[in-house]
Order: sequence, then C-alpha cells, then structure tokens
Amino acid sequence: MEQEKRCENCKYFLVHYIKGKISFNKLFEGHCTNGEIPWKIRKNDVQDKHCCEKWESNEFVKTKRKESIIRVITDMRSTLLKIEELLSDES
Repeated sequence: MEQEKRCENCKYFLVHYIKGKISFNKLFEGHCTNGEIPWKIRKNDVQDKHCCEKWESNEFVKTKRKESIIRVITDMRSTLLKIEELLSDES
C-alpha cells in the first residue's frame, strides 16, 4: 500500500508531543528536519495535512525503529534474567 504524501508520513517530519498526567500525547503538528529546506521555513510548526517536494516515505524509518525497539527489549529481558538468577542465588 502506497503512503499518502503528507508531512506526517515523511521521514523528515518530527511530531510534537505534550505532556499529559501519565503520558505524552501526540499533537497534530511538528516540524521538518530536512536540511535542504531553509531553516526559516523548517523552524515553523508544520500541520501534517500537506507536504512539499522533498517528501520521502517514512516506512524505512518505522522499520528501523521497530527493529531497534525489539533489540532493546531483548537485551532488557536478558539483563532481567541475569538479575533474577543473581537474586535467586542469594536466597
């Protein structure tokens, strides 16, 4: 399925969040991180309803982020198992 060309789906779009009581909530705005676009334009908040000619799909970024999260969780699991083993040896 081809992505709709919107800032929200661009690999250069950095979404903004607001802190809630127990979590961060995604806003429907952000800013562009593409260095080819002049800072004067990039620094302003971007609504995700449109895109520019520099748009690139964020599917690769999403895939890499997911792989990274899986790797971190796997490492955490391994560390927790080692801690559990150490604690059970002390009992």
